[in-house]
Amino acid sequence: MSLEIIAHRGFSSIAPENTLAAFEQAIARGASSIEFDIQLSADSVPVIFHDATLERITGVSDKVRDKNLSQLQTLDAGKWFGAEFLGQKIPTLKEALSILKNVDKFLYFDVKPHCEWSDSEVASFVNTLNDAGIKEKCVITSFNDGFLEQVRQICDDLAIGHIVANLEAYKSQLAQAVAYRDNLISSQYRILLENPALIAESRSQGVDIVAWTVDDRSDMQKLVDLGITRIVTNCLI
Repeated sequence: MSLEIIAHRGFSSIAPENTLAAFEQAIARGASSIEFDIQLSADSVPVIFHDATLERITGVSDKVRDKNLSQLQTLDAGKWFGAEFLGQKIPTLKEALSILKNVDKFLYFDVKPHCEWSDSEVASFVNTLNDAGIKEKCVITSFNDGFLEQVRQICDDLAIGHIVANLEAYKSQLAQAVAYRDNLISSQYRILLENPALIAESRSQGVDIVAWTVDDRSDMQKLVDLGITRIVTNCLI
C-alpha cells in the first residue's frame, strides 16, 4: 500500500498553520491528505484554528469562541509567520473547502475538545460537508468523545477517528473504536514505536492507524518498516 502523507495544519513548515496559504502549499507540493483544526466562533460558524485563544497566532488574548466571525476575520493569521503572509485570515470551513476539496485522499478534521457544540451546530457542520460533496473524503477526529457521539447520532456514514496521546488512552480508545465500529485511531507516533504490537492488534479488529506528528525521516522510516502507511507531518512532503 502506498504511503499517505498528511500535511499537519496544511504545509505548516513553510506557510502559517491552518491558513489557505498552507492548504494551497500542501496540495501544490503533493501531500496525499490534509489535517486541520476546527472550532466555532461566538456566532456558531466553524472556523479553522488550533488554539483556544488567539494570542499565539494573532497577538490578541481573547478566546476564539468569544468572538463573532466578523471580529475574527479582522485579525491577521499570517503576519506572525512571515511578512510575505501578511493579511492571511482565519478561514471559515466553507472558505477552506474550496481548496481542501482538491486533496487527493482525505481531509482529517481535528475538532478541538475545548469547544462544545450543540446538536444543531453539529447538524449544520454535517450539512456543510454534504453540500460540498466531499463527505467520502472526510475523517472526523477528536479527543472529545461527546462530539464524536453527536456526529454518529446525526450521520451514520462519516468516517470517525479517535485521537490518542498516550498508551493508556490508546487502549481505551481502541476498545471504543471497536465497539462503535469506527475505523481509525490517530496516535502520537512514539506510542507506536514503543509498542509495535498495537499495530497488528488494532488492524485485526478493523481499526487502521494514523501516526502523528512525524518530522524526522528516520522515525518515519521506522514507522513504515512497522507497516504504518498514514503519517502526519509538518515538513516531510
